[in-house]
Amino acid sequence: MKHIKIFWVDDIKEWTDAVVDNLTIVAGKREIELHVVHALNGEDINQQLMQFDFDLIIMDYNMEPSNGDKYIQDVRNEEHLDQIPILFYSQDNNADLDAMVADVKNITTVYRPNLEDKVIELFFG
Repeated sequence: MKHIKIFWVDDIKEWTDAVVDNLTIVAGKREIELHVVHALNGEDINQQLMQFDFDLIIMDYNMEPSNGDKYIQDVRNEEHLDQIPILFYSQDNNADLDAMVADVKNITTVYRPNLEDKVIELFFG
């Protein structure tokens, strides 16, 4: 059985839990075990990322006390984390996510309505 480990940073846990439930069903049908660690913001991101070997980081844009683009820079500043792909999203269709992370490598941007489909495409396809 294949295992996929995701570190998901979003301050609206109820919403992420619903998406994780859906992704778990899809993963199970493909004989994939999905493990998701959730954080409400990126304040302790380095500590969390040191504890597990993640396959993907999913990062929301609009959070407190800082936005996700700041946390993404924190991740990429850590040499041992620069190979982990990041899926950066927002519910705000007016947010220019691509411009915010134009200089960041190994990152995909998507808007929230398409997030679940993008995870399935990237990891379950």
